Amino acid sequence: MLKQLLEDRIVTLRYIETPFQQHVYKMQNCVEVLGIEAKSLQIENDQIAAGYIVDQSIFFKSLRFGQTNIIFTDGVNKAIVQLFVRPSGEIIAEVKPYLGNAEIVLVYYRTILEDTAIAIDLKGAFKHYLVAHQLMNVEDSIVEVHYESMHPNVLKDSYAGNFVLGCHSNGREITNAEEYALANRSATLKFSKIVIQQQGVKKIIALKMLLTFLITNHVFVSNEEPDCFNEEVLKQNHLKSV
Repeated sequence: MLKQLLEDRIVTLRYIETPFQQHVYKMQNCVEVLGIEAKSLQIENDQIAAGYIVDQSIFFKSLRFGQTNIIFTDGVNKAIVQLFVRPSGEIIAEVKPYLGNAEIVLVYYRTILEDTAIAIDLKGAFKHYLVAHQLMNVEDSIVEVHYESMHPNVLKDSYAGNFVLGCHSNGREITNAEEYALANRSATLKFSKIVIQQQGVKKIIALKMLLTFLITNHVFVSNEEPDCFNEEVLKQNHLKSV
């Protein structure tokens, strides 16, 4: 609690000279982003922001500094958007999509201190997926990844063929020393091209696919019942990944 208050205080001081102005944030209403196509939404704190759905788009309007959760549903399944409104009125949105039918790549990490995580290996997890699907061999290496991120706050679009870290939930950039901020977050990436090196020769995997990277320290086993994930999908993908 104290840590959150201090972080909010730092953010407030940073924008103390910037007057609050209402901003509008637009987001796609589609399976690629939310995991569902939303029919309705519910805002936990409607004093922070307003939101509405128009056709295939979702709009948020900032009302005051703070943060709130917004729950979307298609009538059966739910997705959550964490909305952070800066003191300037700028909106930062992070999506926690419904993962029921997603193609999931599990990225495991292990913690060393209460608030620190190490061993977040995106490329390694992606390689395990490609090997399991016989798209490359264990002895091959990934040279380049080219993708568009559906959740840029967690992982941004690829740059120069590399995975790129995103932001904290309040929009502050993540540095390599702060990878713990990626823990327990998910991002869907739309891949367009993967370059691998096989026996010293570069080869292109020109396969367009949508994959959700779930960064977790939780190993899913058969007797567990995750409360926010489709159990059968996660078990199948876990078996493919190990």
